[in-house]
Amino acid sequence: MVRRYGNDIARLMRKVQRDMEMSQQELETELNVSYTFVNRWERKQAVPSKLARKSILDFFKARGIPIPPEILEDNEKV
Repeated sequence: MVRRYGNDIARLMRKVQRDMEMSQQELETELNVSYTFVNRWERKQAVPSKLARKSILDFFKARGIPIPPEILEDNEKV
């Protein structure tokens, strides 16, 4: 379940980054995480920690970005 969540959030993060025309560095700054974390998430080599997931979801919500139900459901389970 967590692995699927990681794939879903990685896909959504890349889409948001493209749609908002944000660099990876800008996204890192917004989420208050390092390049390494975002890079690993986007390449599906790691999944965000619970704290990082909260930051990501807060980032999406603050910008009115729709969060797919499967991401919200998976976030509640982990």
